[in-house]
Amino acid sequence: MRYHLKSKQIIARMAVIIVIFAVVLLTVQSCTQKVKTFGYASSYYKIKLTDTVPFVRYFSVDGLGKAQLEYNPVKWEKPSGVNKYELRKVSDTEVRIFKKGTSGAAEWTFKFGEKQFTVSSVFNPENNTSEIDFRFDQRKNHTTLLGLMPDRKKTELPAVLHLPDMGTFQVTANQSKACVHFDASRKKGNKFVSVKLPAATSQQSEVTYTFTVASIYPDFPGVEQEKYDGYRLNYLNLFQVNPRLAVIANNSASDPCALTLFMPSILALHTPPLAGSLTALDLLRMSVERYIDGMKAYGMVGYTTGYEGSDAIAWNSPYNSLDTYPSLVIAACNYIRGSKDLEWARQNFPKIKEWMEVEMKHDNDKNGLVEYELSGNSGSWSAKDRPANWWDTVGYGHEDAFSNALTYEALNLISATAESLDLKEDATHYKQLAEKLKNQYFKTFFNPETGVLAGWRSKDGNLHDYYFVATNSVAIYFGLVPDDQVKSIMTTMWNKMQEVGFTNFKLGIPGNLIPIPKADYTNPNPRWGGGIKEDGSDAFQQYENGGASLNWTYFTLKALRKAGLTEQLRIATDGLLAGITAGDFQGPAPTGDMTKDWKTWNGECWGYEGYLCDGYLMLLALNPEDQ
Repeated sequence: MRYHLKSKQIIARMAVIIVIFAVVLLTVQSCTQKVKTFGYASSYYKIKLTDTVPFVRYFSVDGLGKAQLEYNPVKWEKPSGVNKYELRKVSDTEVRIFKKGTSGAAEWTFKFGEKQFTVSSVFNPENNTSEIDFRFDQRKNHTTLLGLMPDRKKTELPAVLHLPDMGTFQVTANQSKACVHFDASRKKGNKFVSVKLPAATSQQSEVTYTFTVASIYPDFPGVEQEKYDGYRLNYLNLFQVNPRLAVIANNSASDPCALTLFMPSILALHTPPLAGSLTALDLLRMSVERYIDGMKAYGMVGYTTGYEGSDAIAWNSPYNSLDTYPSLVIAACNYIRGSKDLEWARQNFPKIKEWMEVEMKHDNDKNGLVEYELSGNSGSWSAKDRPANWWDTVGYGHEDAFSNALTYEALNLISATAESLDLKEDATHYKQLAEKLKNQYFKTFFNPETGVLAGWRSKDGNLHDYYFVATNSVAIYFGLVPDDQVKSIMTTMWNKMQEVGFTNFKLGIPGNLIPIPKADYTNPNPRWGGGIKEDGSDAFQQYENGGASLNWTYFTLKALRKAGLTEQLRIATDGLLAGITAGDFQGPAPTGDMTKDWKTWNGECWGYEGYLCDGYLMLLALNPEDQ
């Protein structure tokens, strides 16, 4: 009898619960309000949804929480045809998307909080649910999605949605191995970056995506000061992934450059975890593996226009750039160094060794230095020729001080990697090659007439020296300049800046301080720094002929620090950081087609990428622990 009464009580209680649930459900339904648009804003982000696909019409973030949300980078293109959807506002922090005329389950549900929002979908076989598309205008912001890519245009969560100069979201899902669709294009008239959230399916009946505002950077004393706002917002700016090639690139819609992969590898060694278990080293490994598998990139023979469905601009040269393979070796070895993944190292060391051997075959005269196939002689260049390294319009050729500096670092790192794998013979071999290169380097490139290193020594034996700031800085950083010469070189370089009138570091730092003459510049077009005058003075400060940029400034700051030039370091650092904080290195010029990534010394824009991520390595130099 007691059990019978207890069963009745349970049934009665369940009936009460069902009634309460029904009342709550009716209350929620009765409280919903049909709206054409819905907006939410906190001090960290602002979003505006419409009842029209692709739904997200306004999306802004301020990673510092200062409510600077007036800038909307969304690329909104209302589709033609009949609108099939409606918004139903549940509260000031919740809105749902329904098919018109239905009373069933919502297609999508958005819930908002101060630093976080969720986007949820429940599978309904009667619905043909559209994806939620966060679609950004690349002219307004070079947004990227950082995550592992199991396939092209598909990114696995957790990931990081990063909007340079604006802020960062960590993106997670309640389903393991959930993926979002990621695409980007830089084609004229259709420059976009798109992150689409797939709806729930019969296999995944319910999915919730969570976006959380996060600031990801190495901490150090004083970093919360306002002067470091740009550092905290933009520390991740160097990391950009091209979704059509699934590799780190100049930006999401631009070319991958194997010759620069060593720079994100340096940053990855110091970067905190990105989201969940995802790290910057994971992104580096993903990219290195693409090259191990045979992918080409800018700087490599075989990288053609439209390569593998990307918006690639071809590397039109019969030769690989001389800095490509050392960059790949450095990147791979830095991954091993940071991850301590010796199993991966053993598996891939033969390929890393192959890259190193390809590079060292360029030491044609066996003096320790590698030589480029083209002579670098003044007057030898034609418009179709590509010089030896990253400076792709400057006549670096034959014995190139820039590429040899990277080669030296690659030799040291592969030697250390071989040592960690107990490959004693390889370790000794590459260490000896590094020592041989170093013994030859300074006496080959130092110019006693100027007191600095020349850019290259051409096949005819001449030095080509235009006060190359970047080349001297890179050589000092990698330890190729005798310690007793470091201060002298950097003092000379600094004094030359003052003499020629470059003082505004908010613009960046020039690659060279005096004009490169026509005979030593590979592109005759003034648009790309080529001069009509023989001395190059008419094109000086345009693009790579003395133009200021953020590129390679990390190495200059490190060289100034090594030289002990404390006041000069402070002046340069403060200027560069002010430029980054002001957003002066991203986006189009106020007028015309030029962009902010290159400038003349009076601030006139002369860039073309719109966003060139390489220079943001500079932010690492602000961390006192980066020695």
